[in-house]
Amino acid sequence: MSQFRCVALETATAQGSVAACSGEQVAIRMLKDSKTSSREIFGVVAEVLAELELHPGDLDCIAYGSGPGSFTGVRVAASAAQGLAFAQALPVCRVSSLEAMAASVMREKSVLMVAASLDARMDEAYLGVYTMLGNGRLRCEFKDALINPKEYKLVARYPDAFAAGNGWEIWPAMLVDHNADADFTVWPRAFDVLELARNQFADGLSISAHQALPNYVRDNVTQ
Repeated sequence: MSQFRCVALETATAQGSVAACSGEQVAIRMLKDSKTSSREIFGVVAEVLAELELHPGDLDCIAYGSGPGSFTGVRVAASAAQGLAFAQALPVCRVSSLEAMAASVMREKSVLMVAASLDARMDEAYLGVYTMLGNGRLRCEFKDALINPKEYKLVARYPDAFAAGNGWEIWPAMLVDHNADADFTVWPRAFDVLELARNQFADGLSISAHQALPNYVRDNVTQ
């Protein structure tokens, strides 16, 4: 979909960002604070749209990183996405923040399976495992969930998975005996949310604005 036009918001962690695209042209801004107000995010959205000479009404959809991550952060992205979508009567693409991390690693390091993990505090970690299907599309192997890092061993479940995110650094015991590569500096980014939304929209998987909710996952704890 060469002329896809979209704005993507990602605020699930302290490394928040906003991105927009018009076809293959992309504009990106980092946020000073992922807990910024929706009003401030709208200002950044206006900046990336202006860079691409777009107006909100030109967009095909709004995309956002739905989490898991910071409770405040995922609420900010979801509420801002809803506000933009309702204002322009646009559909929404809801993208897992962990899937966005996996997509980033797959693109930059040419790996086929990524176990994305973020520290969830309270002696827990978020985990999602994804594999590459091709054409920028990923398959979820382990649905985003909370895990008990004192019990979890990646080598026992996914021995070939690339470990991405600070969850593995905070809880190094989860990587004991795991011989695949790891990168603790990977964060969910709006650019990757944007690229995943491009395929979601092309596949007819967008949702309505009122369905654009955060994914907290704290009700689903897995050891």
